Amino acid sequence: MKGISSSIYLYDEVRHGIENYLSSNYKVNASIVKSSVETMEYRLIRFLRNDLCFFVEYPYVDRFYRNSYYNYYSSKNYAYSKDTIRVSIFESGLNENSAFDVEFLRNNYLGFFIIRPTFPHVLGRNVINPIAFQDSNFEICKSTFSITANSLKVSVDGFPHACQDQESISCAETTLWSITEYFSNKYNDYNPVLPSDIHKILSELTYERQMPSKGLQAHQISYALKKVGFGVRVYSKDVFGSEFDNILRIYIESGIPLVCCVRAPGIGHAFNVIGRRSTTQEQFDDIAAIDIRKNGELVLKDLSSANNELVFVDDNFAPYRVGSLESPCIHYNNPQWSNCVITEIIVPLYPKIYMEAGEARKFTIEFLMLSTFAYKNRKLGIRTYLCSSRTYKDYIINLQHLDLDVKKLFLNLPMPKFIWVSEIFDIEDFSENLVEGVILLDATEPKSTHVIGAIIDNVFVRRNMSEDISVSIPFGKISSFNNNLKYYGRN
Repeated sequence: MKGISSSIYLYDEVRHGIENYLSSNYKVNASIVKSSVETMEYRLIRFLRNDLCFFVEYPYVDRFYRNSYYNYYSSKNYAYSKDTIRVSIFESGLNENSAFDVEFLRNNYLGFFIIRPTFPHVLGRNVINPIAFQDSNFEICKSTFSITANSLKVSVDGFPHACQDQESISCAETTLWSITEYFSNKYNDYNPVLPSDIHKILSELTYERQMPSKGLQAHQISYALKKVGFGVRVYSKDVFGSEFDNILRIYIESGIPLVCCVRAPGIGHAFNVIGRRSTTQEQFDDIAAIDIRKNGELVLKDLSSANNELVFVDDNFAPYRVGSLESPCIHYNNPQWSNCVITEIIVPLYPKIYMEAGEARKFTIEFLMLSTFAYKNRKLGIRTYLCSSRTYKDYIINLQHLDLDVKKLFLNLPMPKFIWVSEIFDIEDFSENLVEGVILLDATEPKSTHVIGAIIDNVFVRRNMSEDISVSIPFGKISSFNNNLKYYGRN
């Protein structure tokens, strides 16, 4: 019985090492192996740091590829292998001795990628910590995934990604899979899905065969997410117009990965939007101010209007590609793709969230406009996001400089599972991430015009159908909430 084979490679050696593993373990023409490694180089390896080490293992049973194998590849005339190669990524220092050092492996593990025998599109499932890439100066949605490397249980932070094989899975299937993989790993409310599960769900919507895959339309992606337990909301740029970009950015600020549909003449594609670069002072200064009381008494700058770049997970490239809303496919470096525009976003929400991002933003602005007792002759910024009430209360209780009585006021407020939060800050405090007011909205009330609680100009306000309270409190300034997204920039 043949055992597991493993090897260690430095960055400059890993392409040749992978080529040797493919040639030794799969009956494929040498030119096909070479083109497959070149494709993997183009899609992933060239974006990684050149000081990394790689631990290659064969054979590896990958559940994602095995699902495609048994439901598609095993029925073909050509004999596809059911085994894959796993490549684990480590910080520098991996060698024959440290490969068996438990502390080294756990402290230096940066993720993995799977190489499957679907030539030439061999790059499969992967989860890689952003710091393994040359550019990690961004904030993203992330979860912690458990895996093994050299038989040791290790973990990695990141967002799941896979490249399409252009037969059993297309961009839509990989996008759906990565969304559900992320949520199922992070929350107990959701279950993971595999390609065959997606095809089974969508069989209810189609009158044609589903494989080889020809991709999915936006309504099919939305339907599949709804069937696996999400309260899906679809936004079209044609319908929402200028508000579309604000809505997208608010959901990203909320730590919710989105499905983004892009189109150009002859092109239809889908990928995930999972984060953003931090807004610079210059970008904040460029935000158009809104005179919400029409007399210059209160001027607002909304952070959802900032022109900072977004982070995409695209199955045609390595994860964590960066681009703008105006040029979402700039990473293709291809004139045909440069004309792509975002036409729809699909938002996988918790089913009991009924107030949407646009409604929360609109209500916050109207609330400040009507609260004429507060913020006179001020220039303020607002930042709106969704979060769980449990996470927000944990953030409040850990604030070191917030008055204890104010903490108790927040902690004793009855809240639903999810709330909308709008932070209010002086524009001069933007770079310091200091907040001087908040408005909390009930995410389960789509039409309600009351607030769970608000602190504006050192006054606590609560207004609903049963009570109307205004009390002066010593709020001062607090640090901005930053638990929805994780920053990976390296100093």
